[in-house]
Amino acid sequence: MAATPDTPPFDPEGPESEWKERLPRPNSVARTLAAFANGVGGRLWVGIRDDGRVLGVGPSDGEIIAELQRINADLLVPSVELHVERRQYLDRTLIEARVSASEARPVLAPGRDGIPTAFLRDDASTRKASRAIQRVWARDSPKLSLNPKAKRVLAELKGRARFDQAGPTLPELAKLARLGRRAARRAIVELQQAGLIADRGSGHYGLTPLGARRVH
Repeated sequence: MAATPDTPPFDPEGPESEWKERLPRPNSVARTLAAFANGVGGRLWVGIRDDGRVLGVGPSDGEIIAELQRINADLLVPSVELHVERRQYLDRTLIEARVSASEARPVLAPGRDGIPTAFLRDDASTRKASRAIQRVWARDSPKLSLNPKAKRVLAELKGRARFDQAGPTLPELAKLARLGRRAARRAIVELQQAGLIADRGSGHYGLTPLGARRVH
């Protein structure tokens, strides 16, 4: 049902809704979005205080929208289905970031140590997913179908880039997998989209938890 001028367009905070007065740090936002995607989806609202007071986002709305889209593209592995839009309430502009449930769970986001980690919603908070839940996700996830070049790159990462370590760069992977750089880059993009590898920083690639399980 559409909200009337006097009806808030947002739900109370809970498993599928979170309010923020301002956009938090990128890693924190990424964890929230990933947790929504690992559940049934959800909405992150920017411009609402914890006590429910609507402040709005003022003239920074465009910057917030761009930052949310950047976080999805750069920090989530794989990126999620994200819809970001402006919403008006009480003559204030709010930002709604709506995340759909992901078919490829777990969606990973940077943990406290910067390592890609699986998160989920626990009532109105976000927490790290237990290993038991991650095993359920791995069992229930559809089988990935990788092309041969991506399989070669993934195989070369085994033993060279554990989950908690930096690994080879693109040129190194291309040489190890006996691929041209363009083919190696396409393979890396495919593996990142599948949630199997992640950029550890400075162009070094490493395995995600899902990737580590895939190569065993």
